[in-house]
Amino acid sequence: MKKVAIKILFLLNAFLISAIGIIVFVYINTQKTFPGCATEIPQSICGTENRLAENELKGRDIFNANCAACHKLYKRMTGPSLKGLLQNKRYLSKEFFFEYVRNEQKLIEEKDKHTLSINEEYNFDYKHHFELNDLEIEQLLEYIAE
Repeated sequence: MKKVAIKILFLLNAFLISAIGIIVFVYINTQKTFPGCATEIPQSICGTENRLAENELKGRDIFNANCAACHKLYKRMTGPSLKGLLQNKRYLSKEFFFEYVRNEQKLIEEKDKHTLSINEEYNFDYKHHFELNDLEIEQLLEYIAE
């Protein structure tokens, strides 16, 4: 009698563990996923169009691939929030942004006051050095523009 009870308990435990495993597997594989680092694609509603233009969509992809690990659009993280970046008086021009993205170390070596103040404020060791062409940086700027 005791052996039968142990077998039944063993089978019930095996069934229960298997059922929990299946439920967890299904739950994990049906979670909503995002195409890039925490940048959600707005859901289109019947009769509406995507709010982002083609260049902005490409800019979002560039942002997700290169920037989203340290920056968010509306929230300060390791680096500053980037939405409306060029409207901020700290960043004087597109040319500065282009150079900062491509070769921040060069600006540091030249003792550029804007670069040094950004690094002092955010106190991080990472130096921007992205291999982006002019068009890609323009698309990124269109995405983060106000």
